[in-house]
Amino acid sequence: MFRHLVLGLLRDGDSRHGYELTSEYHRRTGVTVSTGNFYRELQRLAVEGLIQISENPPEADGRRIPYHITAEGCREFDRWLLTPSAQDGDLSERLLFSDRLPRDLLGRIMDWWEEELWMRSRTLARAREDALTRQCGGRYDPLPLLLARRMKLIAAELEFVKEFRLEMGAWQQRQGKPAESSSGRGCVSGWARK
Repeated sequence: MFRHLVLGLLRDGDSRHGYELTSEYHRRTGVTVSTGNFYRELQRLAVEGLIQISENPPEADGRRIPYHITAEGCREFDRWLLTPSAQDGDLSERLLFSDRLPRDLLGRIMDWWEEELWMRSRTLARAREDALTRQCGGRYDPLPLLLARRMKLIAAELEFVKEFRLEMGAWQQRQGKPAESSSGRGCVSGWARK
């Protein structure tokens, strides 16, 4: 997943070096990650052809190597971003880049997440009903209670998605964010920061 976060930070088409990426990640998430982790990931992504070294401006510090995303890197990131995942916590990573997405794309992601959360909720409800009917008379079974807890967490996530939609929609409207996708530097199709 870290690879997709690094690709997402470069997805707008601007070149950045490892320290800039580390700083931007910290600014967006509040989480501090070692600069070394970013440089190791940058090297892996470069070997895979998902990013490339950019030319450093003459006045720039030669020790800081800027990178930019390639067309293949854009496709890899977009596939990850647009593929619904069953992993908890994945939504948070995807939402890190929501300010850069056109309205239609963000709306589709939110639709997928609402559907995924709703399906998880239904599955848990059925599992809880089954667990309640299987309970033995004299022995305590924590499963129904644990399943109820997970259902409440999903209900909270669904509420968050609704709030996020409203807040992001208002922000996009104030920014004049386009409803259609636009192309980023070096990317065949996709979106760019406005």
